[in-house]
Amino acid sequence: MDIIEYLFTVLSNLVVIPSAVLCLAPMNNQFRYSRKKTIIGMAIVFGVLIPVGSYLQLKFSLNANTVLLPMLVIFFISYHKCLKVHIAKSAAIFAYVCAIMSVFANTSNGIDALINPDANALIVTHENAVLQFTLSSIGALILLFPMYRYGSFLIDNLNINRIWYVTVLISGTVLAVNISMVPQNYQTLYTNNVFRIFWELQIMFFFIEIVLAVIFYFIVEGLLNSARNEERTRFLEAQESSYLKQQHYIEETARARHDFKQTVRTLAALAADNDIDAIRDYLVRYAETLPENDVQHYCKNNAVNALLNHYAQAAEENDIRISWEINLPEDICISNTDLCITIGNILDNAMTACVQAKERYIKLTVRVHNGSNLYIIAVNSFSGKVRQKGGRYLSTNRNGSGIGLSSVKTIAEKNGGTARFHHEGNEFFSEVVMNVTKNENCI
Repeated sequence: MDIIEYLFTVLSNLVVIPSAVLCLAPMNNQFRYSRKKTIIGMAIVFGVLIPVGSYLQLKFSLNANTVLLPMLVIFFISYHKCLKVHIAKSAAIFAYVCAIMSVFANTSNGIDALINPDANALIVTHENAVLQFTLSSIGALILLFPMYRYGSFLIDNLNINRIWYVTVLISGTVLAVNISMVPQNYQTLYTNNVFRIFWELQIMFFFIEIVLAVIFYFIVEGLLNSARNEERTRFLEAQESSYLKQQHYIEETARARHDFKQTVRTLAALAADNDIDAIRDYLVRYAETLPENDVQHYCKNNAVNALLNHYAQAAEENDIRISWEINLPEDICISNTDLCITIGNILDNAMTACVQAKERYIKLTVRVHNGSNLYIIAVNSFSGKVRQKGGRYLSTNRNGSGIGLSSVKTIAEKNGGTARFHHEGNEFFSEVVMNVTKNENCI
């Protein structure tokens, strides 16, 4: 075997390396393993595939595609295994890169046809090997930043697999047409207007892929912005609903305090007249007007305390057993609005789930740990039936994500924390942590 011929064959197969770089660029945030391990793994795969494939190509006089296609299949399997994304996304990026690279490959074939008009495109010449690797590397460098910047945005945010499969179909069509256009013999390109049509198609395919990618990006960006606006609207609606509930309870307690002041004044007047019988009769009638449920003192924060009393009353009305451990200081570096919306949405979600369960209970713990983090942990029973999509829990009352849980997550992140929701059997867990060190919420 001629060593020079072998080296040029290896060079022609090295086009998979710039292709791999482009495939990995949009997956910047989706690696299953560390970036270093991923690169080493890919290097090992190519370090075996390229030398072996090149050897077989020369040994058995195989054409370039016969060797390259199996290599691409093995590469795709390795590529997908090192990512956390759905196969629709990895297949879409892989197909898109292959389609772009097929344009570069046919472009190098066209140039090689001018240099070696009697050659066969499937048997790679030295000039074509250099041209393919050079054009593929230059193309990869030009497309690297857009793929990294805008491609990763799409990969990270677009989770509709049907759309990704559509892009696979489009890119796959371009790839299939380009493969079918590879001339068996360059002489066929010199027949009539075939050469001109060949170049026109390559330019057209390249711009189709680029333009479709740009259009696809802007359409998806518009859809995501629309979804964010809708989510923001629902979030504001949830805030308003929570606020109205709190306001209603506060107004009720304010009326009770006002009535109690009048009662004290009346009793003081009767005491001044030494009318013991009237005092006794008044107290009996007043006791009959008091609500059966006494106001509980759960914590020193008045707003949260009022909210907890509201949900405690609702729990009793729905036969829900509650076990609450609240250790919340009076002043905390998280606004009362954020606190009440977070706790309110968690309890609201728990109440809704509980009423559909055979055994009804809600356990709630709210405490500050080491003076730096606020932990809100809730466990509630539910029927065991859940609706999930993309790792997110969906509302049982409407299509889409449960706005209550989305609001909790948004507020947690706003306050430098996180929110996690999961279920085991017939129990649903809500776990929220927020930073309570000094911030804009503190005076």
